[in-house]
Amino acid sequence: MLQAESVDIVLIETSLPKHDGYRLGQQIRQLKPQLPLVVVSERPDEDFVIRSLLAFADDYVVKPFSPRQLLARVHSLLRRSGLSSINRSADGSLVVGELSLNLHQMHVSVGQARIGLTPRELSLLRALMMNPDRVLTRSQLIRLAWGDDFEGCLKTVDVCIQRLRKKIQPRLGDHDYIQAVRGFGYKLQRPARTSPMPYRAVIEAQVALSV
Repeated sequence: MLQAESVDIVLIETSLPKHDGYRLGQQIRQLKPQLPLVVVSERPDEDFVIRSLLAFADDYVVKPFSPRQLLARVHSLLRRSGLSSINRSADGSLVVGELSLNLHQMHVSVGQARIGLTPRELSLLRALMMNPDRVLTRSQLIRLAWGDDFEGCLKTVDVCIQRLRKKIQPRLGDHDYIQAVRGFGYKLQRPARTSPMPYRAVIEAQVALSV
């Protein structure tokens, strides 16, 4: 499921009937290094909590817990990971990498260059930019971009995607923003971010500077 679908966050119960939840958490972390991962467990012992946090978990919640507290922790992790909110500029434009869509004036820019799009293309691009890194089926794109009353066929999405690529991609360099996911649909892929310096490395760097 993690390889085939878009997942925002994972909650793991460490005491699973047929699987080792701890090992599963490690496997998920290897597969999806940036995916927020929360452990929900009946084990409150400090050693296990610390091992889980160091090995793979972003947070650890001990049973029994308040559902409101769990939701607050989930929202906090999503906010920090950048998945709960869409990047917007000061003027309210949607921003994905070098791509910017002004929602008030409905125009698209790549850097400082404005790109001419039709209303249908703009609506489709907006749907993709509102859901960065998420795979959307053709039916979902039609509903999000053009509404339930749209009378066209699914092939219309493919044609419109091709036109968007021709107009946008030449100005965006090597990164392929609009990607086809075979058997599923399309997604707007954000450029990879530079990996932050590990916490330990930051501490060592600060010690070196102080010396």
